[in-house]
Amino acid sequence: MILVNVLLFVAIASAMVLLMVNREELALGSSLRMREAARALAIVRGGEVSAVVALRRDAAEAPDTDHRGEPWAALAESGIAIEGGSFDLVIADAEGRFNINNLRTGEAAPVIQFAAIAREAGFDEEQTLAAIAYVRGFGPITDLRPIRLAGIEPEVADRVQALVTALPGTTQINLNAAPREMLAFLFRDESVADQLLAIREREGAITSETLGELNLSVPPGTRFSSDTFWVRTRAAIGNTVQSGAALIQRRRLADGSIETVPVARWRNAAVPPEAPPFVAAS
Repeated sequence: MILVNVLLFVAIASAMVLLMVNREELALGSSLRMREAARALAIVRGGEVSAVVALRRDAAEAPDTDHRGEPWAALAESGIAIEGGSFDLVIADAEGRFNINNLRTGEAAPVIQFAAIAREAGFDEEQTLAAIAYVRGFGPITDLRPIRLAGIEPEVADRVQALVTALPGTTQINLNAAPREMLAFLFRDESVADQLLAIREREGAITSETLGELNLSVPPGTRFSSDTFWVRTRAAIGNTVQSGAALIQRRRLADGSIETVPVARWRNAAVPPEAPPFVAAS
């Protein structure tokens, strides 16, 4: 009986030691993941800061035009190796489409432009009026997901998303960032859109002189520069991945200076679909 009791006590003691070891391993693993997550998040924020600096410099050096050939666009990274993991950054001009929050100004021009876009996408008149009323009543909106939840057919919602975005404040459409669908809508000619895309690819940017050579005028509500940009970053450290997206805006202050600041941020699963996708590493 004494031997059985001793063996029983040894078994209980061994189980307690094993439990303590397991708990310590879990605590160490949790601590490691938290440390990796903190480091990854710091890298994500660092990528955002680098974009702010580049866009601030661009505002001082080239305020009249914004296009993919400028130094700010060269910040993009795909699968770059860092200590313990990898880093991705994508930066994009956000003003290549009609900003649906322009409808909140109460002016007629944005309403007319959105109504034409809605017809182009396949909205009927009732859906167009409902969208305008929603933005004016509940805006500013931060993304276009409510459109997909309002009974709009998926293919119509896709066409709208190629022409419309949701940005803070009021913005104009940058012809140097507009996709083919937007250019075809603005100039009412797909062949003109293809010409302009070819010029952008070859020369880096469209200018007023470019349009003049093609006997085209600058469409209302458009320009050749931007004040709002997307930056999206992702850092993988060990088994931890942190990602974030931010809208960075340049604003002119009362004294004439320009500030460049993040006006909206999202993390991980909260990143809206309007944010530019990461480019697969080659």
